[in-house]
Amino acid sequence: MNEELLPIEAVQERDIDLILLEEFNTNNAFAEWFVNECNAPKLTENIGAWKSISDFGLGETDILFKYKSSEKEYILLIENKLDAQFQENQYERYLKRAENYLKQNKCNECFCILIAPEFYCNNQNDFENYVSYETLSKRFEFLGTKRDLFKSKLLKIASEKLRRGYKPINSEPVQKFWLSYWNLKNELYPDLKMKKPNIIAYNSDWPEMRDESLPNVIFYNKLSKGFVDATFCNFSSEKEFEIKNLIPNDVKFVKHSKRFSVRVLVDTIDRTKDFDEQKEKIVFALNRVDYLRNWIKDHKDNILQG
Repeated sequence: MNEELLPIEAVQERDIDLILLEEFNTNNAFAEWFVNECNAPKLTENIGAWKSISDFGLGETDILFKYKSSEKEYILLIENKLDAQFQENQYERYLKRAENYLKQNKCNECFCILIAPEFYCNNQNDFENYVSYETLSKRFEFLGTKRDLFKSKLLKIASEKLRRGYKPINSEPVQKFWLSYWNLKNELYPDLKMKKPNIIAYNSDWPEMRDESLPNVIFYNKLSKGFVDATFCNFSSEKEFEIKNLIPNDVKFVKHSKRFSVRVLVDTIDRTKDFDEQKEKIVFALNRVDYLRNWIKDHKDNILQG
């Protein structure tokens, strides 16, 4: 038998679901690690995990994991995506399910988590908390048993499947909106760098901007959410604590799975509707991007040094 042959021709989402279901229900160390990766409260008791849960008439949760932290109960609603696009309003349905679990006192807090290849995680505009296939693969590889190495290989095959087959589909109406946004940004703040939007998928909702003098900081206008975020990448926990204590009263600190942001509220903007009718809102959002940028520059010695 050729040892170079792949153990399976193609990994499907359901294969990853079953790997996770087994780990959550039989491996407490994995569950503790996963909860920590999601920046959720520390696990003290594993209650269990279930697959394909349909509650409240709001679609399906791929994996529901429930656990205790001290005396409080927490639920992780996990969406597993390999190579399919999000369904319309899929993330919003996750949020509504989370709200219903809280209203029915099924838990004290509920988190919506995406599991997908890293490329997918970085190119979606919904889930702010995620654990990539690559991160899961490295975890199994680190443990090093024959079983864990096999699972690591399956996750690598899944990630490669996305990279080989990913072809973004352009949405002309959304691209037209983004192009108008890009032109306005260049007119108002030409020193903020933003890629020209040549191919824009329908669900693309977070224009991304950078300032070359602020390494590892990305600015997002999260259009439909009504947020402007300055997201900090690859900063230490000590620096995170320092920044959290520096933010002004009108700025909110937000912790993501791998990063953290400082956030200001703006008007919601609909990328599917006429740009000119929303231009005033967009100008305000861009002004708030500049506000966060200037705040970071004013504290650059504290924030970016050391």
